[in-house]
Amino acid sequence: MYLTERIISLFTYVLILWIMCFLISKLGNKYIGKILFFYTLILSTMSFFFVPSSGADLYRLIPIMHIWGSLNSIELWNEMLNSTTPINLLYMYLIGKTKIDGLLPALTAFIFYSNVFYILKKSVIRYKVSSTDGALILFFFMSLGVLIEVISGIRTMLGFSFVAVFVYKEMVEGKSIFKNIVWYVLVSLIHPAVLVLVIIRFGYLVIEKSKNNYQKFSKVLFVLIVIPILYIFGREYLLASFEKTKDYVSSGTYWYFWEYLIGGISLLFIFYLISLTARFIKIEGDLHNIQKLLVFCKYIAVLLIVFSIEYNTFHRFVIFLSIIAIPLLAYVLESSRYNKIIKINFRQFVFILSCIILFIACTRGNLTSFKFLYLLSYTLN
Repeated sequence: MYLTERIISLFTYVLILWIMCFLISKLGNKYIGKILFFYTLILSTMSFFFVPSSGADLYRLIPIMHIWGSLNSIELWNEMLNSTTPINLLYMYLIGKTKIDGLLPALTAFIFYSNVFYILKKSVIRYKVSSTDGALILFFFMSLGVLIEVISGIRTMLGFSFVAVFVYKEMVEGKSIFKNIVWYVLVSLIHPAVLVLVIIRFGYLVIEKSKNNYQKFSKVLFVLIVIPILYIFGREYLLASFEKTKDYVSSGTYWYFWEYLIGGISLLFIFYLISLTARFIKIEGDLHNIQKLLVFCKYIAVLLIVFSIEYNTFHRFVIFLSIIAIPLLAYVLESSRYNKIIKINFRQFVFILSCIILFIACTRGNLTSFKFLYLLSYTLN
């Protein structure tokens, strides 16, 4: 159904991606911020005209947004007080007030890709990556085809992108996690899955290396206070997640094979990145402050394997891991220019792998549902 529109949409997606990569490689990193911002605007515009299928989350969320948008301020406040995701309610209320449905996927895409491209731009500049390699990093991430997950699911990817930025700032740029505590609380109230990710992030503080005993004691005390509070608000989702996982194991529910395949390939590649990063750190030392992020990526990757049986959990957290692994890819691309420990042509390998993933995403993955044009359907009908 709507085959022509989908082909045109996918062709447009790939063509624009190629143009953006070409511009970055030719104009250089001096303009990478402007190019990525322009690309974000294009993705947001395409998302504005996205036509969700009847099975998509967005198809169900739009009528809900209409209901919330019709509330007055007192009704909104009461609903927020009784909701476990009040920030999501407020987000949809504000967009619903405009009575422009396309703003929901468009604004979500804009925020998500602004966050992801912030990490990409900062990584390229921090590790002095060449413009060609910067384009390759962009090509790899966009080949994963997460756009549909972003503009259809809305809430989870929106929250995950914020957590990814917080993690980058704390582990790579050395910012304090305590400065982001308010932001962590706010994003955890977007969707229960984001709450789980925030709990995982704070749980990591217990095993994270500390400079001294006082710092370690402060972190443990902080975790002992924060996690129980987060659990009180998110226990219903956690219990529901365990029940869903048990149902999947016992009933043999259908899994979406092609998205699992894309996620599996991505996860294997990230394990390879983790291995290469660790080897380069042994040679160079942690000159670029990548060690903390490396260990956190290992932590998330192990959790992914443990919970890989449940499709939604695996799919969403692979995307999150792919975002926070962007600095690792930038680091390896730059370090491999000087330390020849990689026996293969790494850049060629990343490019070919990205092409394979993009092909799967466009022909069998979630991107196959991407359509933003009804023009031809009106003509044909």
